[in-house]
Amino acid sequence: MKGKVLKILKYMGFGFIGLIIIGIVFGKPMADEIIINEENITMDIHQSQQVTLTVHPDDGLLSEDDFQCSDTDIIKIEEIKDGKLILKSLEKEGLVTLQYKKDDVKSNSVTIQVVNQQALAMAKVKEKEEIEKKQAEEIKKQEDAKKAEEQKKAEEQKKADEKKKSEQAKKNTAKTASQRPASQSNNNSSTPSSSQSNHTNSAMVYIPKTGKKYHSNANCSNMKNPRQVSLSEAQNRGFTACKKCY
Repeated sequence: MKGKVLKILKYMGFGFIGLIIIGIVFGKPMADEIIINEENITMDIHQSQQVTLTVHPDDGLLSEDDFQCSDTDIIKIEEIKDGKLILKSLEKEGLVTLQYKKDDVKSNSVTIQVVNQQALAMAKVKEKEEIEKKQAEEIKKQEDAKKAEEQKKAEEQKKADEKKKSEQAKKNTAKTASQRPASQSNNNSSTPSSSQSNHTNSAMVYIPKTGKKYHSNANCSNMKNPRQVSLSEAQNRGFTACKKCY
């Protein structure tokens, strides 16, 4: 008898505890308004993030199962804790939308972008390297073009100088050719003078002891003991030619 009483009391205790739990659970009102206090969220892969929620009434019941995610391979909803929704990003990158939906109650929709920050950083580094490479190639291209232009100008200047020298050489040759006959004429015309001068220097004449005439004949003008001298000496001494023998 005593055992049956204890058994009844035991069942009554479990029942009472169950009633308390049911009262606690169903004693809270259901949330009739939920606001996700974010607009656009960006997360790295394998990252946890808390999203603040505004719930009305404050103690309204919420379940993470009532939050709908457009791609559960990108974002996982882990739990609701202290009025905050705990999100976990997975391996996959992409864009998802998150919204609370239960019966007629809907929250605002939030966009979540999940990216691989490491891969993104590497891509930016690679992009920067590509830009720097292109800039270096462009600078080299400009320098090569400048060198080619300078070389072209130098070659053109060299050709112009050579042409100028060639034209000057032709002018000098033509000038020399035009001056040659006159020079030869001068040389030919001066030959008799030279011969005459040499003849004058080598000719011998006779000069008297008195008088100022030189003679080619020692017996001219009845000279007595005339002196024989060169024509140039006679002329230098003031003698002039005799009209009889010259």
